[in-house]
Amino acid sequence: MNADIQGALNQINKAYRAFEHNGMPMKKEQVKAVLEYGLKQGYKGIDEISNAEVEAVLNKLLEGK
Repeated sequence: MNADIQGALNQINKAYRAFEHNGMPMKKEQVKAVLEYGLKQGYKGIDEISNAEVEAVLNKLLEGK
């Protein structure tokens, strides 16, 4: 998937349903965190965010709970 990060964030209520990681659907809070991370890194497209970066963001979310 090569969607625009800002566009996905603008439509988060619908867009998050299209996201998965390691074959599992992602929750809206997870998708939002990953997309916000991508923006902070200066990425434009979702495909620029590596699997390792997604893992790191998701792990931080788990630690915060």
